[in-house]
Amino acid sequence: MSRFSIWLPELARKQPGKNLILSYQVPAGESPEDAEQRIGDALRRSELTGTRDDTSTWRATLPWRTRVFGLIPRDVDEDVTFRIEQHPDHWELRVNCHPLETHGAHAAGFAGVLFLAASVWIASGIATGVVAALATILAGTLVVEVTRQWAFDALEGRLRILAKDLGRALWPGRPAQIVALD
Repeated sequence: MSRFSIWLPELARKQPGKNLILSYQVPAGESPEDAEQRIGDALRRSELTGTRDDTSTWRATLPWRTRVFGLIPRDVDEDVTFRIEQHPDHWELRVNCHPLETHGAHAAGFAGVLFLAASVWIASGIATGVVAALATILAGTLVVEVTRQWAFDALEGRLRILAKDLGRALWPGRPAQIVALD
């Protein structure tokens, strides 16, 4: 189904299509010593709290501020999971975030665009306001999509910092790379 064939309010409610996944990778070697303590210390330094799900998986809440329309500040809390995995040639800390709260904030901005378009239509007259309302919807949708992408880029930047802090705590002094995964 084409993106443009979806009814507009349904487009606003649709959840983000993909997770933000980052992989902090270090060359193969010894396993991280005292991972739980090191992760806990790194989270406290980042002013976050986390819980351990199993031997190699943790969850944390990442509070941050997005800006709807690039102007209106909105505080959101994103759930982040991170997992330590061993591969034949490297160790990996995988950081995963499904940005539901950020998406929700920008979907509310899209609802504001629809309200503004209806107001423009009524204020301009039922017959003559159609063009103005459609122009408002098109311009507003563009602004919402652009600022939403900016927000996702900023969130990915925050996740990169978190991945780097956690990775350096687990493997201090080891060479590493951060890779964005699809």
